[in-house]
Amino acid sequence: MTQRVLLVVRKLSIGGIERVTVNLANVLAREGHEVHVLVLKGGHELLPDESVTVHRVDFDKAFRKTGIGLLYDLVTRALLKPLLPGSGFLWRGLYGGGYLKRFVERLERDHGPVDRIIMRGQGAFETVWSWHDSRLWQVTVSWPGDYGGRLKGFYLRKLYEGKQVVCNTPNVREQLEKQLGHHGIRPKRWATIMNPCDIDAIRRQADESVELSPKPYIVHVSRLSDVKRQEWLIRAYLESKIEEDLVIVGDGPKRESLEKLADELGARDRIHFIGSRPNPYPWMKHARLFVLSSRSEAFGIVLAESMICGTPCVAVDCPGGVRNVLIHDQARLIAENSISGLAAKIREGLAQPPSLEADPELTERFRDTHIMQQFLALPTT
Repeated sequence: MTQRVLLVVRKLSIGGIERVTVNLANVLAREGHEVHVLVLKGGHELLPDESVTVHRVDFDKAFRKTGIGLLYDLVTRALLKPLLPGSGFLWRGLYGGGYLKRFVERLERDHGPVDRIIMRGQGAFETVWSWHDSRLWQVTVSWPGDYGGRLKGFYLRKLYEGKQVVCNTPNVREQLEKQLGHHGIRPKRWATIMNPCDIDAIRRQADESVELSPKPYIVHVSRLSDVKRQEWLIRAYLESKIEEDLVIVGDGPKRESLEKLADELGARDRIHFIGSRPNPYPWMKHARLFVLSSRSEAFGIVLAESMICGTPCVAVDCPGGVRNVLIHDQARLIAENSISGLAAKIREGLAQPPSLEADPELTERFRDTHIMQQFLALPTT
């Protein structure tokens, strides 16, 4: 039976939350469901297939244009935010929930009843937290830092109390349940559903012709930021003393300092920064090894994608879902959380790579059609 599904995401820029949202939208549409994607804040780098209807509505801008909304915004910024640090989402989400409710009502007038609503990412939750609906499931990909005090508990209650929550790995769910339990917060329902990957499309895109490094290389694909800890990656790469080059695919606020670090360490001719790529898969496929150095990694979609491309992975044993993604013999390449530990596993990964072809479960558990069925089976009453 086909369903009408609304997916809600903050942006459609290049990132894990956005890629996974597009993957789910595409497989739902491909399997005959009617799919709408609501984008709350912009971003055009990633787009779903033409069979998916994309709506772009910035509730904050719409509210400020009302005049009353502009006054409300000025008052909350000037008076309430200084008194309650970090509370900006409270005042935005208070009216944002009403805007989402009206958006869904308009959508239903134009297209018919919506069967389920799937929202991904805390930025989206914060924008519309005040709306409760039995069809709405919010997918969280991390837990919000440390436990915090009463004020943080008050904030988290707005986002999670009585809500239907999907976590994208068992580890994320365990950490979030502990944090919410610490504050006495009780979601209405819990579910755990991994991130979907269009395995066939990834492999097709991996075969596209691009200009690759002429020398054998290992690869890293990620936003260049503090949490991804590429400084560790560079230092571990040099400590490993391997012959392969290092190719870094991605961009971000740390790029300039990372390039400077490579220069200072005398390795600029061996470390290649190629910027962000909508299709990073050819670089994954032709690498000898994929390396992830993150401080924390809620899921690590790039690990699944690399294995789908046929390239084994090394990752630091950081908080999050790495151990849920790298299983069986691949778990052997989860590194101690240190630069030396990462260097050792880089050497091991090149000398004794796990056989991915012999273990289809490594990748098949992420197949989008399988994940889609789990979302369609979530209760909505």
